Amino acid sequence: MPIDAPSRFERSFFQQKASPDLKGLDYLAKRTLGKWKRRKSILRPWWSIVDRAVILRENLEELSNGELNRRVNDTHLDVTHADAPDAEALALICEIARRELGLTPYPVQMLSALALIHGYLAEIDTGEGKTLSIALAAAFESWKGEPVHVVTANDYLAERDARTMQRFYLRLGISVAAVTGETPPDQRRLGYQAHITYTTAKEVAADYLRDRLQLGEWERSGERQHMRKFVNAPGSGVRLTQRGLFRALIDEADNGLIDEAVTPLLISQKIESEELQGACVAAWRIAEFLREESDYEVVRGRREVTLTADGEEKALDQDDFPDVPLWRCPQRRKQMILLALEAREFFVLGTQYIIEDGKVVIVDESTGRPMPDRSWKLGLHQIMEAKEGVEVTHPSTTIAQISFQTFFKKYRRLSGATGTAREIADEIWVTYGIPTIRIPRHLPNIATRKAPCFYLTESDKEDALLKEIIRCHEAGQPVLVGTRTVTSSERLGRKLSLREIDHVILNATRISQESGIVAKAGGRGRVTIATNMAGRGTDIELGYGVEKIGGLHVIATEPHEARRVDRQLFGRSGRQGDPGSVSRHYAMDDTLFETFLPKWVQRLMQAPADQETGRMKLPRCCHLALIYVQRRAEKLAAFRRKQVSENDRQQRMSLGFARD
Repeated sequence: MPIDAPSRFERSFFQQKASPDLKGLDYLAKRTLGKWKRRKSILRPWWSIVDRAVILRENLEELSNGELNRRVNDTHLDVTHADAPDAEALALICEIARRELGLTPYPVQMLSALALIHGYLAEIDTGEGKTLSIALAAAFESWKGEPVHVVTANDYLAERDARTMQRFYLRLGISVAAVTGETPPDQRRLGYQAHITYTTAKEVAADYLRDRLQLGEWERSGERQHMRKFVNAPGSGVRLTQRGLFRALIDEADNGLIDEAVTPLLISQKIESEELQGACVAAWRIAEFLREESDYEVVRGRREVTLTADGEEKALDQDDFPDVPLWRCPQRRKQMILLALEAREFFVLGTQYIIEDGKVVIVDESTGRPMPDRSWKLGLHQIMEAKEGVEVTHPSTTIAQISFQTFFKKYRRLSGATGTAREIADEIWVTYGIPTIRIPRHLPNIATRKAPCFYLTESDKEDALLKEIIRCHEAGQPVLVGTRTVTSSERLGRKLSLREIDHVILNATRISQESGIVAKAGGRGRVTIATNMAGRGTDIELGYGVEKIGGLHVIATEPHEARRVDRQLFGRSGRQGDPGSVSRHYAMDDTLFETFLPKWVQRLMQAPADQETGRMKLPRCCHLALIYVQRRAEKLAAFRRKQVSENDRQQRMSLGFARD
């Protein structure tokens, strides 16, 4: 290859420019195109391939292992330059799955694999076999000769899926590895050398940034042709972790492409700054004695805090605090105090964070999982530590950052699967250029879903919850109770303990027990209380005799900001044609209603409650309030994601003078 001819590695690895945000008619035209690409008729030609592949796979059952291996080798060579598999290749991959995994792919799983291979975001209902569908697609994509990244929602799923699918991949001549937060640097490089790498969005983006940092000086110098020689030279001392960004399949795609995209990924390093530490402690001490309304005002829907004139005078007129330049600057002092007030009003122990081993650990609100390696920036993390009375750590400085929107658009080809896509279909298409397609179920969903019950107060709601849990438990029906926060899950658990009801709790403080808890949640008489983590990549199988008493009963205790997260919880019941039921219990003082429902509407909804149950007697139209507040929350979250993407784009443009 000539020295100045860009390799496939470079075209993928050094791609920098992402398409700018569309506006006006351009935005409308793209949305219209996205709706056209989501039309149901897209499935027709794929169904014809699936129907033929089902017949061919049944015929392959008669072949010996030796003959099947010969077919695998021949097909591998034939599909190297194919965009999509024909019926013969699909049937062969599915037969290998049957022999090695004991799993015969359903026609809808074959259909899902074709959707992924064609670059779609496949909406596959919970329990319909996303993991196997993704493995079928990843195997075919790997045969093309480029590295494939399967991006999952968490480390547990990455390790589990790589281990579960290993025999299947090896029979097809494909190597597989997992890269997680616990993977050491030398093993990471080997993990990315495999044909298929299972990892998480955070890990793959962080490894990309670390490689960028290694190549930063060479890239800025414009000596790219020398850099190619240098990187590949055995004695260069530079060893990139990844081989480039070619093909990604995103499992639980709404988590990787939407939930993770609310904040950019940062690579940081600790700096010793006693000045900032002292200022953070001082800011929190002031915030503690300021009072809402008289000293500051809060707009909870926008998560904003502003000081009143009296509050600003009181906050800034302090002389008994550290005499450091940072604190002497009135404007900077005001910013720190506002940050401390945000910590006071919007960050709640057991919701946004937990205390673990004497440290403040951030909790991912969309999944309920702890994120021990992450910290808030701009001094917020140190203020939170001062708030909780733990050791105030040294702050971090950012040395590299990227938004997940920008990162995922660097892949040459991108697709994914999720159980909840319709609410985010437009955003996924406009942001990433991935159309969404709905995959039909293998068996109909026969689970029953009751209308939501509304209560005046949280206390009334929890009393009703306890009665329903006890009723199901006495009948032997397993119950999964979904809560939004660690605090609410622990509080409900204590009340069940007082009534001597055996139960287990799954939240951010008990994550090490996740697999065992979820595996048993469908057993007769089981009561499981879980935050949102129970809805990610884990199936709950019914125990013996549970089908006859109604299957798994799911109880939602509080609406989530995103409707799709609620649907993930509901989808735990009624998998693969199993019976099941769902009930919803909401209180008017739940966080979502207090934050996004106008005060005058809240007053209108203070309807009389039943004296025995505490349940409100509301007209059916008032249930629209639930839809209203969730849509407002979703719009706010979408706005934040857009701001993250726009800030990332502006930052790259502002550094344009440093690029060739």
